[in-house]
Amino acid sequence: MLSSRRRHRRERGHAASRAEHALAAAWGFAEATGFFIVPDVWLSAVAMRSVGRGLSCVGSATAGAVLGGAVMHRWGARVPARRSASVLSRLPAVSPAMITRVEREMPAHRYTAVLLGPLRGTPYKLYARAAGLQGDPLLPFLAWSVPARAPRFVLVTAGVGGLSELLRTRCPGLPEGTRWAVFAAGWTAFYAWYFRTVGRD
Repeated sequence: MLSSRRRHRRERGHAASRAEHALAAAWGFAEATGFFIVPDVWLSAVAMRSVGRGLSCVGSATAGAVLGGAVMHRWGARVPARRSASVLSRLPAVSPAMITRVEREMPAHRYTAVLLGPLRGTPYKLYARAAGLQGDPLLPFLAWSVPARAPRFVLVTAGVGGLSELLRTRCPGLPEGTRWAVFAAGWTAFYAWYFRTVGRD
């Protein structure tokens, strides 16, 4: 009986882990193509429960993002520039000026722009589209996409998970709901700031 219960718990744990990885990959792909909420939100939510599980999902989110980058690269290469720019400018936190700036950065700075742009809040999808539009080879772009995506995923996931663990250790009586309220408030404040300042340059 005890062995059966352990096996059942193990199977439930594996199923939960697969679901976490699947959502991380899907979110990474979605944000690299059309969605506007970063996969860091999901990764850090997993890390609230377990830092190790959150960090293990970084690879899945990165893989999804790279796949999304490949789709945007091909789309940028095949769709007329004016049309693709018009579509992207309708997304939240993307402006025509931002798209034009990325188009200038790519030939001037090549893949360095892919690395540094997202750190300034410029969506990765704009660089993928610009790389395809300007005829940059797909495989080198995807290779540079990994360091452009993964390090930030790791830092945010580890940071939020570490803070959550610190709260749990220092304030053992703190209700679980309070930690999640802080989590939600933090991401809400971030996006309120982002949409007001960075996202509409």
